[in-house]
Amino acid sequence: MRLGNMTAVVAYAKSQVGRRYVSGGEGAAGFDCSGLTKQAYARAGIRLPHSSGGQAARARRISRSQARAGDLVVGRGHVGIYMGNGMMIDAGNHRTGVVYRKLYSGLSVERL
Repeated sequence: MRLGNMTAVVAYAKSQVGRRYVSGGEGAAGFDCSGLTKQAYARAGIRLPHSSGGQAARARRISRSQARAGDLVVGRGHVGIYMGNGMMIDAGNHRTGVVYRKLYSGLSVERL
């Protein structure tokens, strides 16, 4: 994947911080985790399914030391976008909405 494409993914994710969490959401009303990543990757011309498992199935696991901004962050039933320096953006739940936060244990980094 070209660096310019990941710049678009990262920029879109950053612009959505503070939006609310909506189950099944992928836009104006808010986002769920895979809706956010689906829309961010669409900015780079990459079509992803609206499913965390479906997105993870299209990627390959890499080590955290190889992670680059724009990579997927994958956990059990969850996805987000790696931002660099051990940070990510994701639509966690109804309480948090779309947030910028540290990678937590149990997550892997994956690249399309």
